[in-house]
Amino acid sequence: MHRTSEDHGKFPKSPLEPRSARSSGEHERVPRTSIQRPPVPQIPVEHLPGAAHVVKSEVIQQRVFIGDMQRFNMVEIGSGTTAGDVLAMVEAQGTLKGWVGSGGWMLWEVAQDFGMERPIRSFELLSDVQVSWNKDKMINTFILKLTPLAPLLSRSAIPSSSPTMSGYVEWESKRGKWNKRWLRLREHSLWLSKRDNGKDEVFLCSLSNFDAYSVTRLYKAPKAFVFAVKSTDNISFFENTADYLHVFSCVPRDGAVWFEKILLARSYVLHQERNILFNPKVNHTSAPVGALSRSGTRKTPSSHRGPQALVAVPNNDVFEPGSLLHKHT
Repeated sequence: MHRTSEDHGKFPKSPLEPRSARSSGEHERVPRTSIQRPPVPQIPVEHLPGAAHVVKSEVIQQRVFIGDMQRFNMVEIGSGTTAGDVLAMVEAQGTLKGWVGSGGWMLWEVAQDFGMERPIRSFELLSDVQVSWNKDKMINTFILKLTPLAPLLSRSAIPSSSPTMSGYVEWESKRGKWNKRWLRLREHSLWLSKRDNGKDEVFLCSLSNFDAYSVTRLYKAPKAFVFAVKSTDNISFFENTADYLHVFSCVPRDGAVWFEKILLARSYVLHQERNILFNPKVNHTSAPVGALSRSGTRKTPSSHRGPQALVAVPNNDVFEPGSLLHKHT
């Protein structure tokens, strides 16, 4: 089959056909297309070296109830606001005068979605408390109450070592089902076993992110006193939501001791793991005690310094042997 001149452009060039006789230097250069690079975004001024870094903190208006749910004050809460700060704000407004009760004033977290509450230590950040709240429901709140737990949870009452305790309690293994278990508080954590010898002991939770709660909702339990240990994180972090909350029941005398011991153990953990809560106003411009520091640079007179080569060169010859510029001796 013969190709015509008209068909020449319709078929690809055969790889067996001879190449052009032109030399490589005679080939036409393919023009290089310019690559359009995306514009580089400008660095914000506050992120430039040497610029003052300003952290913008969101401040929100928050209701804080006083004594009960019938009265409240509005306070401003930012990322660095503690429970002690809110107590001072409300006290400055004169709202706490004339109340009668035992103990001292403390701010409480009211977790209405679970029907429970807990006292918030004066050094705890309220932004950390609100992280665990369900933003869709918006039913949790804060309330100021007089409580005998105030001296126990003050800064001066933080123990020098984590408290321990053990005893039999009723544990709600699943909704409405209770089992008698040996509960043990040790190493800032809670452990469960069927018997007091602890042979089948299993880890329940760590007080690094769990705290004790008083159950306020009517709860059908085998004993009169009901308390809970709930995570201070958001429930979305838990693959199994059954690990988020643990409910216990016992006689009131034992329950009050359990409640206080777990609260103290949590205070100890906060003190050891989150020192920034206890030293919020650290001067970052000065080096901390024990940190590495750079010794001052001493200026040496130029007359005492001789000429120094940047690179040590043997025989003062900078050229390699075999080079035309190498010195021949």
